[in-house]
Amino acid sequence: MQRRGQPSLPVLTLTLTLLMGGAITAVAQSREQIEYWRTGYQELKPTDDPRAAKAHMIFQKLVQVAGRRAGMQPRLFIVASDPWDIALPIALPNGWIILSRGALDICYQDPKRGDDRLAFILAHEVAHQLKDDFWHIRFFQALEATKARNPVSQELLEEMRRTASAPEQVLARELQADEQGIIYASMAGFNPHAIVTADNSVNFFADWLRALDPRRVSGMPVGQLRPTPQERAEALRAHLRRVVDKTARFQAGLWFYYAGDYVQAIHAFEDFRAFFPSREVSHNLAVSHHQLALQAYQTWKKNTPVVPFQLSLAIDPLTRASRIAFEGPKRGGTATSTDPAGLFRQHLDEAIALYSEALTYDATYTPATLNLGCALLVRGLHTTITGLTADFSAARTTFLRALEQDQHRHSPEMLNNLGVAEFYDERPRQAKKYLDRARQLAPTYAAPIFNLGHIAHIEQREADAQRYWRDYQTLIPQAAPAAPASGQAPENVMGLTVGRVIDHKLTSWGTLIHSTFEVDKKTWTMTTYPTGIMTLSRDGEILMIMVQDGYKEASARGITLGSREQDVLARYGAPSRRLEMTQGYNWGYDAHRIAFQLRDGRVISWLVF
Repeated sequence: MQRRGQPSLPVLTLTLTLLMGGAITAVAQSREQIEYWRTGYQELKPTDDPRAAKAHMIFQKLVQVAGRRAGMQPRLFIVASDPWDIALPIALPNGWIILSRGALDICYQDPKRGDDRLAFILAHEVAHQLKDDFWHIRFFQALEATKARNPVSQELLEEMRRTASAPEQVLARELQADEQGIIYASMAGFNPHAIVTADNSVNFFADWLRALDPRRVSGMPVGQLRPTPQERAEALRAHLRRVVDKTARFQAGLWFYYAGDYVQAIHAFEDFRAFFPSREVSHNLAVSHHQLALQAYQTWKKNTPVVPFQLSLAIDPLTRASRIAFEGPKRGGTATSTDPAGLFRQHLDEAIALYSEALTYDATYTPATLNLGCALLVRGLHTTITGLTADFSAARTTFLRALEQDQHRHSPEMLNNLGVAEFYDERPRQAKKYLDRARQLAPTYAAPIFNLGHIAHIEQREADAQRYWRDYQTLIPQAAPAAPASGQAPENVMGLTVGRVIDHKLTSWGTLIHSTFEVDKKTWTMTTYPTGIMTLSRDGEILMIMVQDGYKEASARGITLGSREQDVLARYGAPSRRLEMTQGYNWGYDAHRIAFQLRDGRVISWLVF
């Protein structure tokens, strides 16, 4: 008997069908497999539609943020038509997400919001996959089989009954996927306000429903659908404020990291981790502890390098940010403890534990693999406890396991670090083999050349060592740091300078988005302007200014977005600090109070501090 206030099975079926996130599903067992879609539908390739190229790029950004389940490789397949005449995204249990052309049409009806809306659509499906949540596929399988009088397993029948009798659980799953999806999209750098806004001027759920052909709802009054677009938007709107502020805290953690204020970075990342544990948060916490360990080591051992080789150590930026130098007592990054040796080991052990935690979210996550191996090598080199030199073998195993994966086989950074691990594990021939391969794959990558030279020096092959050293020198910028000209005005961004108090005049630039949060008992505000600018302020005073996509002006010395790294060297000289990142590299100039973020030899953003 149907309970009062509960939709009948047909109503529930229609409701599930129209839910945006993974609502439409194949009814035959074969449709859970990608082969069904490849053979039954024409693929919309990136060469056929530029929106398809964007979709694949957006999907990869989301996967980088969200991670993956063990044994599952997330992939995207776009069909050139709408199956069952319905625009859909659909998640398959084997890791594939199916997207149709109709979904692209709906997302890009408003071109300015198209990328952000598509990111949310895909992120919602990724959330279902990570939860191993494919109830909709099994439900419709059982329902269709029942209609066709086909045999149905008792398990599927029971699941269909549970789903039909507890629609509130179904709706809770969809709303949860909405909330997770908006987090993934925000962390990947997309604007959540393209989905809903606080003033209700934007409601993408309603836009989506209006875009569907009314004939597809089989005569069912739209008012009977639950949750309604308004209810769904209201639930997400209530969650959105918290999400935006929390992701701003994550971004601030990155900025503190770039500033060298690793203690504040840890506070920010730990707070975000409590809200949304993920591989990136664990990884960036680990890197912050790793850097504190290196600081303590420099206090402990003074000018002795922690490792005589060059290793790739990176932080995952995730959002558009650049390395900064922050004026404060910890600027320069030196530890002040009376027991720097103890601090070194404490932070290094914490870093190793957190890198390992990040890899539990995604065993294929390259940054955590690279850095975990580096930390193990450092601990193996500087431990005084007998038996812990097994860290060398553990580092080697870590790199070899990653190298077995397809996406890492041609990673020069992985090969470089593996070469160093092989050397410390007393396999010099294998070490040189991997370093040579890294050099061949990336001729402009300096680290393996330096490392080959160091091995040659250890092996007393001085002629080879000198040759490697000369090759290494040609790859390292040699320009001397350029001091600011006498009387030159400080760097500014459209008149904004560090130290300025935010005033009402800035509202003339358009709608501002403010996110206020607390880190270490201090209140910070991150503000996004529609001119390609972000600021971080405290008590109304601007402390950092980030230039990003959309900014049209130049720096004080004529650098613009897209400028070549040679131009930066010519105008600003050699950077005082360099930082490798998973999505590029950063050059910091303390004398000029500016840091540039570069990728593929081009400036993609900069920060004034």
